[in-house]
Amino acid sequence: MQEATGSDLKFIIEYVKQRRGASGVRMMLNVLNKPSILFTGVGDIGRTQIFPEDIYKKVIESAAAVLGGDMKTRMNQLGYALGDRAKMTKFIAKFSTPKQLVRLLEDGIIEDIPFVKSSVNEVSKHITILRVTARKNGERFLDAADGYITAVLDQAGRSLTISEKKMSDTELSYKFVLG
Repeated sequence: MQEATGSDLKFIIEYVKQRRGASGVRMMLNVLNKPSILFTGVGDIGRTQIFPEDIYKKVIESAAAVLGGDMKTRMNQLGYALGDRAKMTKFIAKFSTPKQLVRLLEDGIIEDIPFVKSSVNEVSKHITILRVTARKNGERFLDAADGYITAVLDQAGRSLTISEKKMSDTELSYKFVLG
């Protein structure tokens, strides 16, 4: 992900509004505007406007903070919401092979989750490894990527079996058995 659109930011804000109401959105804007003012209100964000990745990162982190509780769990939930938003997989999963689905996951993570990078390694004909690596200051977003992958796999419901999942401080890897 290099940049985010206003609709990406509004999706996160709408998620907070559903969970915490208008007061949650106000709290989120207060957290966002701490060092300097980014947005005076939600109306300042145009749907087609382009924002740097740093602002998208800050919006997601402030949403997780406002939602409260364990930061790791909240980041995972936000990732799941972003993965659920990627409705394209319901249609595409019916017409794609499991290998193509793993490639779609790789591309989706790059597009939708900030401060991580993903790669696919085909070990054999039936085993593929998807790695998500945190970039500098992106360690929290591994949890969001994990939620994203879970959401897409829930939508797909394909013959894509997770045989192994490893998570460290800087990397998340899924070993898929295709078949």
